[in-house]
Amino acid sequence: MKTISFEKTILNASLKHGLKGKTLSIAVSGGPDSMAVAHVLIKNQKIIDSDIEILHFNHQIRGEESKSDSVFVQTYFRSLGIPTFVSEGNVVELSKTRRISLEDAARSARYEFFASHIHEKDNRSILILGHNFEDQVETILMHIIRGSGLNGLKGMAEMSHQTIGARSLNIFRPMLSLNRSSILEYCHDNNVPWRSDRTNSSTDYTRNSIRLELLPFLEKYNSAIFRSIDKLGRSAKRDYDYIQEKVDEIWPSTISLNDDEISIKMNYFNKLHESLKWRILQKAAQTAIGNQRDLSYKHVEYMLDIAKGATGRSLNLPEGVVVTKDYEEIKISRSPINPPNLTNANNTTLIKIPGPTFTENWKISVYAGSEPDFLDTSSTKNPILSASLDINLSEESLWVRHRNPGDIFQPAGMSNSKKLQDFMVDAKIPRRDRDSIPLIVSKKGIAAVVGWRTAEWAKPSKHANSLQIIFSPRTS
Repeated sequence: MKTISFEKTILNASLKHGLKGKTLSIAVSGGPDSMAVAHVLIKNQKIIDSDIEILHFNHQIRGEESKSDSVFVQTYFRSLGIPTFVSEGNVVELSKTRRISLEDAARSARYEFFASHIHEKDNRSILILGHNFEDQVETILMHIIRGSGLNGLKGMAEMSHQTIGARSLNIFRPMLSLNRSSILEYCHDNNVPWRSDRTNSSTDYTRNSIRLELLPFLEKYNSAIFRSIDKLGRSAKRDYDYIQEKVDEIWPSTISLNDDEISIKMNYFNKLHESLKWRILQKAAQTAIGNQRDLSYKHVEYMLDIAKGATGRSLNLPEGVVVTKDYEEIKISRSPINPPNLTNANNTTLIKIPGPTFTENWKISVYAGSEPDFLDTSSTKNPILSASLDINLSEESLWVRHRNPGDIFQPAGMSNSKKLQDFMVDAKIPRRDRDSIPLIVSKKGIAAVVGWRTAEWAKPSKHANSLQIIFSPRTS
């Protein structure tokens, strides 16, 4: 692909999405993709009439090589007079602490840096990423392997919005239609320097394994496998966008919004196609929870089951959200059903693993399983509360108690701890409920605010069994 055509593709996409006049925060690793997109946007800065800055995150995975990449990025762009901001983090340690893959830890760390920088500096900047055509194909395959629905099959969007913790990011990927060979050609023809990352050849990482092993294998069956998967993604996007349009169209007629509650009208809901029912429930739950991250496929499936079932059934969702089935409505409330007191405020009870454990008012059951198999209960008069923890905590001593003055808590998704009081205020836990909510604690600290949030260090690993702790009112 010639230089003019290459640059035109990126510039047309930028102008199409209204980037003119915006601040562009370009994430640059030092590799050819990010260097190429940065070069194009800087070269044509007057055309797009935008302020430009460079963001670089050092994952510290490759030691001195990683440090050298940081120096390279800083030196190159500062020589061009472009503001360059660099951060670093021990991703290997983060992976161990959070019990997630190195890939997930690296992604989490750099996006936290991007979101933090943009929020503190501007909060209106557009994050520019260098994902290309092959990245898109690999992403779709990863989603297929993980059992994704239409949302995953459509792959990455050229322009998207993402929430990182409490911060939001507008993300632009202008090179999704450009392949790696054209990017390398552009760098060569325009003397754009770039750095090679040796970890890209390691099959220890899922994405690399897909690129180096799975896709070449699939090419044996279809030499045009890249185009076929891309076509699948485009088709999924068309269908997904149409369905979302229908959801947005019928949303006002299907639900009613109050301060603390979303109500879904059963007389209208029951007439909808199953696909629309599923997405209405998903949207309602995400609205109540406040994010998409904590809501799983199984959560929505259980909500659909409750919608089809008898009156009085209920379901506990993350962040203290409760779903209940009434005669004429499904009610989704962020205010938890008032739980009975655990025992007196200063008492701490050791949890038997395996249980059950009995307190004055609670039966505490413990088992290993997959979330959320335990979340359904038969009556709103007898609510359950639940926590899902890392399975390794079954080998440690766990206690249950109420909050104490000065309690510290590290909510899942956050890198730092905060006062439990501040968490409860930020989570909008009603004042009347704060002293009665059970806390699961270990020697390390608060592992879970039951029914609301697991601690970052105690959250279960993906695609693995977890330690399920269920609180149900003691009836005898």
